[in-house]
Amino acid sequence: MARTHRTSSADDLQCQPIPEEEAAAQNAALDRVLEHLTAAGIHEAPRLIKRIADRCAIKLYSTGETLWHPLQLIIYANAGWRIATVTIGPRSGSYAVELARIGPDYETRHDRIEMVPSDHPDRVGLLAAQNAGASA
Repeated sequence: MARTHRTSSADDLQCQPIPEEEAAAQNAALDRVLEHLTAAGIHEAPRLIKRIADRCAIKLYSTGETLWHPLQLIIYANAGWRIATVTIGPRSGSYAVELARIGPDYETRHDRIEMVPSDHPDRVGLLAAQNAGASA
């Protein structure tokens, strides 16, 4: 079985719960990215795109508010290598696209992070598709 690689900064985001309304907005933003990924040639197959969503972090009993983990979209190559991780910036609402980088001996390197304005989900699809071609 091929190894998969995750990013450390995406893991850090998972520790900061967000309100339910913000989680719904992030979910809608990632839906727009999925449409553009399909148009760019990266199809939503269960093994290629993993969506981490709808994970309740905590329920505040004093107010009854439910807080959620921020949503992620992780895109893998056919061989199981991570191509990119897409999250939503907590303050800006922009797409944070962490592009995986692999060295000459297939060692993992630090991700290249691109910030894409929230009104351009098409650029996220293009970045992921270009990075998939660079990793192949």
